Amino acid sequence: MWGVKLINQGGELQMPNDSGQDLAELEYEFATKPTSEAFIPLAEAYLNMGRFVEAMVVCKKGIKAHPELPTGRLIMARIYSDQAKHQKAINELNNLLKMSPQHGEAFRMLGKISIKLGQQDEGVDYLKKAVDANPEDDEARAALHEVGIDYLPAGAEPEPEPEPQVQAPPVGQAVQAAYDFDDTIIDPRKKAPHAKAQPDLENRPTERAMPVVARQARPKARKRPKKKRIADLYQEMESEHAAPKKGNAFKMTAILGGVLAMALVIYIIYTWQAGLKQEEINKHLEAGRIQFNKDSYTGYKKALADYEAIIKLDKEQPEALSRASFITAVLVGEYGEAPELMTKGDKHMRTAVANGQDSTMLTSAQALHGLYGGGSTAEVVKMLERALKDNPESGMLNTTLGRVFLRQGKLGEAKEALMKGAGQGELRAFAGLGDYAIRRSLYMEANKFFSKGLQTDNQHVPSLLNAALVSLLWGESPVYTTDAAKKVQRFDANLSSTASDKEKAFANFLKAVIKVRVRKTRSIGTKELNAILKKESSNSMFHFVVARELRSQRKYKKALKKIKIAVRVDSSRPDFILEEAAIYLALGDYESARSRALRVQGMDVEGGRSSMLVGDAYFGEKNFTKAKEWYNKCREFSDTEAISHLKLAHVYLKQPKQDKDLAQSQLELAVPGLATVGERRKAAEASFTLAMIYAEKNRIKEFAAILKKAMAIDSGYAPPFGLMAGNISLESADGRKEAKELCKTYLDLTGGRGQYAANCLRIKKL
Repeated sequence: MWGVKLINQGGELQMPNDSGQDLAELEYEFATKPTSEAFIPLAEAYLNMGRFVEAMVVCKKGIKAHPELPTGRLIMARIYSDQAKHQKAINELNNLLKMSPQHGEAFRMLGKISIKLGQQDEGVDYLKKAVDANPEDDEARAALHEVGIDYLPAGAEPEPEPEPQVQAPPVGQAVQAAYDFDDTIIDPRKKAPHAKAQPDLENRPTERAMPVVARQARPKARKRPKKKRIADLYQEMESEHAAPKKGNAFKMTAILGGVLAMALVIYIIYTWQAGLKQEEINKHLEAGRIQFNKDSYTGYKKALADYEAIIKLDKEQPEALSRASFITAVLVGEYGEAPELMTKGDKHMRTAVANGQDSTMLTSAQALHGLYGGGSTAEVVKMLERALKDNPESGMLNTTLGRVFLRQGKLGEAKEALMKGAGQGELRAFAGLGDYAIRRSLYMEANKFFSKGLQTDNQHVPSLLNAALVSLLWGESPVYTTDAAKKVQRFDANLSSTASDKEKAFANFLKAVIKVRVRKTRSIGTKELNAILKKESSNSMFHFVVARELRSQRKYKKALKKIKIAVRVDSSRPDFILEEAAIYLALGDYESARSRALRVQGMDVEGGRSSMLVGDAYFGEKNFTKAKEWYNKCREFSDTEAISHLKLAHVYLKQPKQDKDLAQSQLELAVPGLATVGERRKAAEASFTLAMIYAEKNRIKEFAAILKKAMAIDSGYAPPFGLMAGNISLESADGRKEAKELCKTYLDLTGGRGQYAANCLRIKKL
């Protein structure tokens, strides 16, 4: 029935092995008759090979087509048990026992699982029931013996008198009769009782049969209508013509031989075609996996084409359906593809779910469709958390959950999930962690995560472009601008041809920001930025970056308009609201700055930047006591500990009664700390302020050394160049040359303005 030989020459039942022709025949039989009972040996074969997904899909289809067969549920329980999904296995076994209350193997499995879960008393009860149902269940007895129990079934009766010898039915019929009674599965290697006649290959069982083990008499087996086959027709013809004429017999033999030969040819052709189809599927699977793992626009597009090709060959192939639906969500939600693509992905997803498929990839696909399709993020989180109970170390599930948490603004939970994904080597997790760090204004940490992404794949476009963005957000120094420009140039030279339109637009935006930072191209860059913002009116990140650039140019009112758009589009981001607070602070609206900063405290409980801005607001109001209180709070957070020393130094220098000694001690802590965490501009500011204190104390060597350090830390911070130029002796030619070079740098950086501009203009004329 299943297209494989289940009975060998010795009359013993045989299961198909996991390779060679037997498995191919099983797959072919199931593919051509999906509603038959062929699912049982095929699911068993997949399970023995450890191919759990295929085993589960086949078994669920079989249970749906034959809900009355306990064997299907037993195999499904084994699939779950082998994957350590114990609760699901228990549920299947309980459903089985509702159908067959005395199913010994179900009791045995429940007993062993219960003991494994630490529920020994319950497990012992189940094992005893298994022995009661089948006194010859040596495996259940052994399990009981392991926990110190030697159990004899209650009310065990002596062996019944042997039944009168009758002609034994064929082995297949005997075994089928056993199945018709209680569907018990036992050792297939034992011979069926009374099977002395040669096995009848035409009547072999439809489930993986085993000899009956219970001692009581069995009721007569139900007779099932049986489809006539070629061999049956042949027997009927033989019986109707017990003594045929020689010529008729020859004709009948010839006709039958021709029919059998034709059937054999058809079978060979079908098998050959099935093999070719599977070979084609395997080729696309391998190619799709390679492209899928690149986590790039082009890679996803190519992988989707491979999976679509598989679905045309096999519309229920589990990996193709789940990955295709995952890809469509990513392409629409992260690469800006047309929303219609999600409809195709939804169709694949529904097919997979209807077929009973269950995988981490499919769950992640469902989550992303909910996330990017406007579904409830709370429901998406519940779905992923349920799946993670069975697969807590899944990199795919954890990465997807982390991205959902980012969308919700739950930064702590997002980092925890994404770190687990990164620990499993998920490239998307590194990009997600970079996004997390940007939202918390941790630019050094963000750069680290994007660098890890590029180390995993040096052509990973999301990591490369976001690393360029981080450089621009990090500071206005030429060092950061140059670094960003190099990354964008690398994108243009090597990756732009395979990038999505959304990625190309992102790169053009970054190039426009870089132009704005260079005085010669500022006008062109400003026009380009305005055009981009007009086209990308709902891109919150673009408005945020432009607001920061306008604030650095002291165009505070324009900056406020841009940041309000960004916050309106996405109010879950603490970095947007902190920027709004900083702009209000620059405008002198200390109350508004303080209210925005305090709002962020509930959004980023691990960060101190909101406390820093509250302190800045009090500092602007000259409430130095309050300012010092909030700056001291900043010392409790790793992201603001170094900056707090600089802020406290400012308080000691600005309060009515200056304390330059305390200011000096705070600045000496601030300079190395700020440089370590990558705060170049602030480290240069601290160095410059410390140099002023050294100058007042006539500590000339320390003064010169710290100014040189300031210029080296941030070559775009002008004051150290002007101060140093004014303190160089102009009596020698070398001194005048050095002073002129310093003044040129200062004037270039300030555009001829600033407190040292007049002195530098005088020095240049010497």
